[in-house]
Amino acid sequence: MKNKFLVILLFFSTDLFSQDLYSHENSVKFAEYLYNTNQFEFAAREFERCVFLKPEDSISSLYLLKVYRKLAEYDKATKLVNSNKMIESDESIGSEYFKLLIQANRFKDAELLISEKDYLKDKPNLKLSTILLQKDWKYGSKFCEENQSKINKSLSDIVKRNSQFKRKSPFLAGVFSTILPGAGKVYSGRWQDGLISFVMTGTSGFVAVRGFSRNSSNALPWVMGTFFVAYYTGNIYGSVQAANKFNKSKEDEWTNQVRDFVLHD
Repeated sequence: MKNKFLVILLFFSTDLFSQDLYSHENSVKFAEYLYNTNQFEFAAREFERCVFLKPEDSISSLYLLKVYRKLAEYDKATKLVNSNKMIESDESIGSEYFKLLIQANRFKDAELLISEKDYLKDKPNLKLSTILLQKDWKYGSKFCEENQSKINKSLSDIVKRNSQFKRKSPFLAGVFSTILPGAGKVYSGRWQDGLISFVMTGTSGFVAVRGFSRNSSNALPWVMGTFFVAYYTGNIYGSVQAANKFNKSKEDEWTNQVRDFVLHD
């Protein structure tokens, strides 16, 4: 009889322990542990279960959004936000969703979120970030001046550097390389490519002219002449592209800095 009592007691103790282990509170703690140890896929499953069991739990919803951002599960995040009314009043959830939209390059949706949520309207840094990420530098400069006292120094410095930046003219790059092969690439900061273009175009042109002057019926000058035309026109096109790439590389550098500012945890 005593043995039967011990078995029954052990059974109920185990049952109670299991219920406590899988309680909502403990499930959230376990999910947070998975998140903090970068086990994001497992954390997503746990937080999804927590949100399902207790939809009003803002902490689980916030963490789930963070996990979705880490995993680039943008569609799932949008579905969660659309089904969760807490974003209407919870600034933490709204701010996290804004980060997710920025990471997904959905800048127009991020702008719309700012305009719709009152708790985000008084944060000009977020608005400026969306402007700069879309490379609307003129409007970004104007917006920064209008809200100068509220703008973070990191963002204002980016705007300042952009306004002082001297862009390379694709037209001038093409003209320079038309006059002197490779000069447009040197102008665009790619002097090695410019030197190669000068040597290849000059060498093929020299060999072609010399060949024609000696024996125009020979195939070599015709072949080298074809190479000269290809190198010469390609050098002009490449110079125009070099100027565009030079400008784009600087703009991409700044937009990456803006992205880092927004996504900083």
